[in-house]
Amino acid sequence: MQKLKVLYNSVCPVCREGICAFERRTRQDGDKVAYVDVSRTPDAFRDMGVSLDDVRFKLHAITPEGELLRGWPAIARLWRVTPGFGWLAIVGDAPGVNLISAGLYDVTARLLLVWNRLNKRW
Repeated sequence: MQKLKVLYNSVCPVCREGICAFERRTRQDGDKVAYVDVSRTPDAFRDMGVSLDDVRFKLHAITPEGELLRGWPAIARLWRVTPGFGWLAIVGDAPGVNLISAGLYDVTARLLLVWNRLNKRW
């Protein structure tokens, strides 16, 4: 069975803790997600057009069908396969609401990027 691949950066403490929480939940439900820490394998997905800097800025995911998702769509897909979070994906991806969700994600991602740079994590 193909898994959803989630690309994340463990150097960001907020990202690391968030992914750890999702990993615990998805593992309890049959391990449908492969988590890839790009800080340990920075060139692993360069052939898909994903760089370490891209993942430092936004969460990325690769669907079992090979589609690359960046930012909010990646979060929504992860929520869909995470026990207890499916309803959040449905609400967050509803027409109109998805624009707000994406905007909030982008603002949060930008703030985290600045915060990590100020703290010299990269």
